[in-house]
Amino acid sequence: MSCIKPTPGLIPRFNLDLKFSDLTHGVNSLVKGIKSDLSFVKSIFGETIFFTNSGRVSLYILLKSLRLPKGAKVGVPLYSCTVVFDAILKAGLKPCFIDIDIDNYTLDPKDLEEKISDLDVIIVIHTFGRPADMDLIKNVADGLYIIEDCAHSLFSKYKGEITGKLGDASFFSFAKYISAGEGGMIVINNGGGEEVEKEITSLKSKFYLNELKDALFGYIKSCLYHRPWFGLFAYSLGSNLESRVDIMNKRTFKISKINRISLYIFLRKIKIFKELVERQRMNSFLLTQELKDTHLILPHEKEETYWNYYLFPVRFDNKNERDRVWKSLRKMNVDTARLYSMTPAFARKFYGYSGGCQNSENLSDTVLIIPNYYSLSKDDLMTIAKSVRKVCS
Repeated sequence: MSCIKPTPGLIPRFNLDLKFSDLTHGVNSLVKGIKSDLSFVKSIFGETIFFTNSGRVSLYILLKSLRLPKGAKVGVPLYSCTVVFDAILKAGLKPCFIDIDIDNYTLDPKDLEEKISDLDVIIVIHTFGRPADMDLIKNVADGLYIIEDCAHSLFSKYKGEITGKLGDASFFSFAKYISAGEGGMIVINNGGGEEVEKEITSLKSKFYLNELKDALFGYIKSCLYHRPWFGLFAYSLGSNLESRVDIMNKRTFKISKINRISLYIFLRKIKIFKELVERQRMNSFLLTQELKDTHLILPHEKEETYWNYYLFPVRFDNKNERDRVWKSLRKMNVDTARLYSMTPAFARKFYGYSGGCQNSENLSDTVLIIPNYYSLSKDDLMTIAKSVRKVCS
C-alpha cells in the first residue's frame, strides 16, 4: 500500500452533499410510511417517470424495454464512464463507439453520421452537464430512438428545454449532482412507458434493513468526502482501493427498485436545487475569470444553452503536462480528477473498441476536472485558481 501524507486541508475533487438532516428526513419518512409526492418532479419532467436503484440500472431497464434483438448495436460516446457500457452489455446489446466533438465534449454529429447505418439506438451523454447539440443529432438520427444520459445534466437546458425532455427517453442518477445517496430516474417522452413499467414491476424491492444500511453507508461516504476527513485518510484509502480492485469486478451491478430513503431525499432536495445550480454556475464563472490569462482551454457556455456546470473541465496541450499539474495541485491541497482517463484502454480490453474515436482518446489524456461545487467558499475558489495559475505558469 502506497503512503500518502495526511492533509486535512485537502479540497476534494467532487462534492458529496448528503447531510444528516437529509438522512433523518428519509428515514423518518420511511418509518412513517409517507407516500412519495411526485407532483413537483412531474411538473418538470412530465407524467411518465419511473425509479430504480441507480442510473446504470435505469439505462439497463430502458434498453430492455425496447425489445431489441440480442446483439443489436447501441451508439454511445467513447468518452464516458464504463458503467454505461456495462448496462448495454447486461441488456444483451453491443456498444458501438461514437467520437465526441472536442469543443463541446459531447457526441459528435459528424462521426455519428458516418456510423449511423450500423446502429439500432443512440445514447447521447450530456457530459459534465453540458448539453449536446440535440438538433444536429436528431437530424442525423432520422427517427432512430435516442436515450439521453442526464447523470451530469440535472437542470441544464438546450434552447430553453430542460435536458431529459429532448430525446425519446432519458435517465438520471441521484448519486451525482444532487447527492441523494443512490437511485436513478427514467423519463419517457415519446411512448413506451408500458414496457418500462413491466420491467420495473419485475424488480425486487430491498429489505427494510438493507435500505437503512445503504442509506447510512451513503451518509458516511458523504462525510468522508469533506474536510478534514477526506485529506486525513479517505483520499489515501480510496486511492489504494481503486488501484487494487480489478476492473472486471466492477462490471457487475445490482438491479432492484429504488431505495425509498433515497427517493424521499431526492424529492426533498430537488425543490431547492435550482438555487444551488445557480451558485455553482457563479463559482464556475469566477474560475473562468481568474484563469482566463493561462494557456488552459477553459470551459464556456454555448449560445442557446444553460449549463449546470456539474463539473469544470480544463484541457492541456498534452498528457504529460496534465499529469504534472494533477500531481502538483495535490501537493498544494487541491484534489482534481483525470476523469475517464482509462476508458479508452478499458474499452479496447473489455468492450470491443478498436479505434476511430481520436477526439475522445485525446480528451481522456488532456482533461482535468477542477473543484467548482456550490459549497466552496470564495476563499476556496481563489485558492484553487491561484494554485492552478502557479503550476501552469
